[in-house]
This record gives sequence, C-alpha cells and structure tokens, in this order.
Amino acid sequence: MLKPIFDYFYFSQKERRGIFMLLSIILILIFINLFVIPNISQEKPIDKLAFIAWVDSLTQKPLEQVEAKTIEYFKFNPNLITKEDWLKLGLSEKQTQTILNYRNAGGKFFKKEDLKKIYSISETQYQKLEPFISISKSKKEKRKNYAPQKKLHIELNTTDSVELIKIYGVGAVFASRILKYRNLLGGYTHPSQLVEVYGIDSGKFENIKHNFTACDTAKINQLNINTADFKKLLKHPYISYEFVKFIVNARKVEKIKSVDDLREPKYISDSLFMKLRPYLKISTK
Repeated sequence: MLKPIFDYFYFSQKERRGIFMLLSIILILIFINLFVIPNISQEKPIDKLAFIAWVDSLTQKPLEQVEAKTIEYFKFNPNLITKEDWLKLGLSEKQTQTILNYRNAGGKFFKKEDLKKIYSISETQYQKLEPFISISKSKKEKRKNYAPQKKLHIELNTTDSVELIKIYGVGAVFASRILKYRNLLGGYTHPSQLVEVYGIDSGKFENIKHNFTACDTAKINQLNINTADFKKLLKHPYISYEFVKFIVNARKVEKIKSVDDLREPKYISDSLFMKLRPYLKISTK
C-alpha cells in the first residue's frame, strides 16, 4: 500500500539535479525580494526629495521676498528709470540686472512691446506693467522728425526714378512702384492716387505730398472702350472682371456712344466710376 506512494517521491539523478537548480533559483529570488529590492526602492525617493528640497532652498526664498514686497505702479520710461525704480515695480534683482545689462550694451526700448524682449519678464508681468509704460522721444529725435525738407516740384506723369528718389522718404523701391502703377493706370490724375501704391499709406503720403505739382492729365493714356480687347480692359486697376463683361456685352449690341452710358451701379460704384472716367474714351471712327 505504501510502496506506490513512495514511488511518487523517487527521482532519478537527472531529475534531482533539476530540482536542486529550481530550488536554488527560488532561494535567490526570495533573497532579492527580501533584501535587495527594498533598499533600491527606499533610496530613490530619498534622493528625489533631497534634490527637490535643495532646489526649493535656492528658489523659495527669493519668491517669498518678491511676493512680500509692496509693488508700486507708476508711469515710467524703461530707458531712463533706475534699479530702485524697477524693484519698486515688482521686478526681481535678476530681472532688473538683465534690463540694466541690456541698456548698458546699447539696447533701447522704442515701443512698449520691446519690454517683452527681456526674456525673464513673463506675459502676466508685462500686462501689469504695460499701462504705465511711457516712452517719449528725445528732443534730438523730435528735431530730426520735424526738420523741414526741401520742397521739390515733381509732375507724376513725366517724372522718372532719378527725380523720385530725391524725395525724402522715397527710395529706389518706392520710386519703382510709383512708375509701375503709373503704367498700369495709364497715368495719374491726382497725386493722392499714390496711396494706392503698395507700401504708401496715408501717413507716408502726408509726408511727401508737398513735393508734387498738379498732374498733367493730357499725358494720360486712355482706353478706347469700343476697341480695347478684354485683357487690356481687365488690366486696369479700376476695372473689375464683371465690369469688363458688361462693357464687352454692351458694345456687341451697338457701339457705345458715350462713356457715361457705362455708368451702371450694378457693376461699378459711382465713386469708382468717377475715378475711372478720365481713363476712358470713345472711338471717333
């Protein structure tokens, strides 16, 4: 009866070696689990906490000092105020020194947004300071801006780039654009059309308009609305695609007898038509 049971516990030499190896592996794993892993898992958190505490010791105190300070807002010119003034506005020693280094190196704040160039100033901090920033031009700069310029007498339909670049504020690029736009129009009817040139806004025009005389409208190249082809009409800056179709369809029925016959609000506004009118003519044939 007992013999069959004992048969289950009989192992060959090869099997005994396998069991021994298995038990050895189990014992090694138990040892690692009990003694090695706990030491590793305990050391890592301790190192992290020590590192965080060390960082806090470097950063926490300055932050508390900044928060504890009484911030005083007042109108200021970032190009002129002293270190003490920056500190009153709530900036840290480091931020203040960065600004002073920037100024000492020749840096200048020309507009409010230039303060954002100081990398240590956050957007939130800038928004708080922005209403109080006041950058005024120096007397030297004001004299330069308002220095009287020599008045020239230039007629736009006969001038060339050599004359145009003599105008203060008009370089070779603007001179080229003015002449190209003249070719597109067929000539200028009034100097105020310069605001239609790319890059010349109303402010720039105000600074240069005194240099121009009345335009010689006899020099304008007019479009014959009965003979000009579709592409030629469309090239004009004041003529839209829909208005060209209207002109072409109208003259297919019969020759257009008067420029005013083309005044059709559906295709062109009255104000734009009046600007375009000097550029149109009727065939005399």
